[in-house]
Amino acid sequence: MVPGGTPSVIIGRAGERAALDRFVATVRNGFSAVVLLRGDAGIGKTALLDYASAKARPSAEVARVAGVREEAAFAYAALHRLLIPFLHRHDRLMPTQARALRVAFGLAEGPPPDRFLVGLATLSLLADVTAEQPILLCVDDAQWLDGESLAVLAFVARRAHAEGIGLAFAMRTELPGLDGLPVTEVTGLPEPEALELLRATVGGTLDERVAARIVAATSGNPLALTDLGRELTSEQLRGGRSLPDPLPIGSRLEELYLRQTRDLPPDTQTWLLLAAAEPGGDLAYITAAAEALGLGPAATGPAESARLLSVGTTAAFRHPLIRSAVYGGATSVARRHAHRALAEATTRPADVDRRAWHLAAACLLPDEQVAAELERSADRAGARGGHAARATYLARAAELTPQGPLRDRRRVAAAEAAFSGGAPMQAQTLLDTLDRDAVDAVIRGRALVVRGGASFALGLPGSFATASATFMEAARAFTGVAPELAGGAVLRAAERAVTSEHLMTGTTLTEIAKAARTLSPADPVLSAFTVLVLDGYEPAVPHLRRATGRMLDPATSDDEVLLKAMLTVTMAMILWDDDVEEALFRRIGDVARRTGSLFSLDTSLYAWSMQETILGNLDRADALIVQCHQIRSAMGASEDLWEVYRHPELLARRQVEHLEVRLARTMEAAAALGLGAIEAQGRIAGALSALGRGDYAQASGALRRLVDADGLGAHTRVLPDLVEAALRSGDRELAERTLDTLTRRATASGAPRALGVLAFSAALSADDDHAEPLYQQALDHLGDLPAPSDLGRAHLLYGEWLRRRKRRRDARHHLRAALTLFEENGLVGFAARARTELAATGEHARARSTGTGSDLTPQELTIATLARGGATNPEIAGQLFLSANTVDYHLRKIFRKLGVSSRRQLKEVLGERS
Repeated sequence: MVPGGTPSVIIGRAGERAALDRFVATVRNGFSAVVLLRGDAGIGKTALLDYASAKARPSAEVARVAGVREEAAFAYAALHRLLIPFLHRHDRLMPTQARALRVAFGLAEGPPPDRFLVGLATLSLLADVTAEQPILLCVDDAQWLDGESLAVLAFVARRAHAEGIGLAFAMRTELPGLDGLPVTEVTGLPEPEALELLRATVGGTLDERVAARIVAATSGNPLALTDLGRELTSEQLRGGRSLPDPLPIGSRLEELYLRQTRDLPPDTQTWLLLAAAEPGGDLAYITAAAEALGLGPAATGPAESARLLSVGTTAAFRHPLIRSAVYGGATSVARRHAHRALAEATTRPADVDRRAWHLAAACLLPDEQVAAELERSADRAGARGGHAARATYLARAAELTPQGPLRDRRRVAAAEAAFSGGAPMQAQTLLDTLDRDAVDAVIRGRALVVRGGASFALGLPGSFATASATFMEAARAFTGVAPELAGGAVLRAAERAVTSEHLMTGTTLTEIAKAARTLSPADPVLSAFTVLVLDGYEPAVPHLRRATGRMLDPATSDDEVLLKAMLTVTMAMILWDDDVEEALFRRIGDVARRTGSLFSLDTSLYAWSMQETILGNLDRADALIVQCHQIRSAMGASEDLWEVYRHPELLARRQVEHLEVRLARTMEAAAALGLGAIEAQGRIAGALSALGRGDYAQASGALRRLVDADGLGAHTRVLPDLVEAALRSGDRELAERTLDTLTRRATASGAPRALGVLAFSAALSADDDHAEPLYQQALDHLGDLPAPSDLGRAHLLYGEWLRRRKRRRDARHHLRAALTLFEENGLVGFAARARTELAATGEHARARSTGTGSDLTPQELTIATLARGGATNPEIAGQLFLSANTVDYHLRKIFRKLGVSSRRQLKEVLGERS
């Protein structure tokens, strides 16, 4: 910028300005865009934000906010400041979103909102603004935003597309919450442009050698150039007097500002310290504190004359480094006096948390009264969904609490809040100072629960394998003193046992089930788990039905549905009742979307995609996986991070390229983490691929190992595959033993699909007189079900049986039916097997393309499917965590690709399958 700080002219920066021109043009054209300006302090990021703002006006509205280090403890503080001009529009949002936003900002009472729901509300609010004109949001010093505001703005940055929302962040370092977003590195000015800026700053004579040294020493940093140009004497600039050595740049630039402040009168220095300690620059509070310390109104004059800050409606430092220099350069005694004065001046009820923070900063020794005030602030932050702020307040409260049980309790509570806020590393760090042998049982148990969750959230090696044992240790700590917490810990142990399966270490399914029977005998979900493990599949069936019925009961609270979602979904899949499963997936999805619980939503959608894959509805499975990716993107997860959760069986049924390599990669990653369920899916995928190509020995070996290690019945669904593989690889004893297990479980289940796969499995080992009726029985059970994989298998096995008995005409009928089902649903491996069998009857069928809407991307196919089913744009937006504008944009593209002009025509083009 030119001297004086006017944003109208920038020297140099041609590349950065061109990038910002493109960015602004995108926003002005009605699309959304994001840019991260990253560079050192003083490098010119704020000037570039000024440039982008000027380019955007007047066709776009501009809103700006800057992070303030001292405000980082206040949940949603920066977001609230940014959205104040638009909050009058909140009544246009969906009620759940409007309520979430108001509660987050402390404007209404209510349950703590999930930060992703606040993110969706923010996206919807901004989309409503852009219905009138585009908007540019500029966020300076993003490294100092409070955690909740940063998370919400990152969510908007990832979900915005066709709304006309621009987000420009300026920051000094990488921020984990913004991973994957496009970065523009801002470096020092090239020498010619740096010299031009220095000359413009100096205004008078400048020796070329002196100028070159200053440019080299500052590496072209504009702030250092302009401040040195003003700080150095004219004699030094002309070369008549030596320059300081070393020159005050980088960290020494802060020392320059500190020297400037120390040259000011004592009253002015004190006033500057008050301004630096007040996070919002609130002039009323600073003035009141100054008066209490005996400072007059003229105290600000010398600082303003020195261009260190400006005083208007607020006190604003010219640059954050000046604020840092003032605050960091003061003695600890002076800082405590300043915070004490500010605490006494901070009297507005809305600022009670700010007052508590000042009181804490004024403390040198533990102070229980202040610690209790901080704890109350933590509770208020938690009530707004501010888990990161709650963790910060509680951690400071623990520091100010005298040694003893209360200090331990507050530190563990801080760790719990950090974990809930998505900061597992902070949670672990807060627990590291606890003496496990000295704390009471409840504190020890709570700490173990946090450690267990944080370890697998961090992806530590073997963390999923050991998690159940950690939760069981917590349950033992709670037993006898906190029964409800003990039951919750056992529930977590059971849930992790489902994900770790055969890789679980440190405990057993039996140990978990026995503890559940003792600690939570009345809980229908844990009761079903207990009976399943201890008594077996058949006795467990009525309990499984009661457990799933509990989750489907409208009277069951949202909290309970989300708490027990994963375990109940597993039981529903074991039960083999497809209608119950789909109803359960829909219930969990509805609750998760309404509450903004993206982790639960992702879990249920992933499990639903597994179920659709098992049934053979691969297009539906793909659409659900797209929704998972949308959610994971919204949570800031990269594709690589989630590779381990990609559904291996879906890849195998599609027979994707390099299948073996991809399965091996997934299984290796899963094994390293202790994710036995994912590794098992990889084995099943390999077995299905082998079955499709007729390699029965390989399939039998892989499936037998899974079934033998299955203490929960989670792999009941592969029993029909093992019957076929064992029979056709010559192991009749294994086949008969497996068929006996399948008969007992399918009969106990009584579900049509269970009885259908039992019938064709029994037909495989039956004599000729009994086999054909069993195949026909299988077709009767499966014929009306949305399970093309099992129905196709029934036709395929029946057709193979008929061909081997020389009944070629009858065989062709069933093999054609099998081939059609497999090809229409993308079941490539079994389609190849059916085609080979059909050729053996003398009929040759060419391979044909599979699926529908093949010109559409997976995301477009998902949107088209939802629209075909009657969902409105806002409803689709809510499902995919997008804005309605983005959905409308994609629908227009879909209509063009498919050559249709209405939702009604989508049914004709995409077919009736949903």
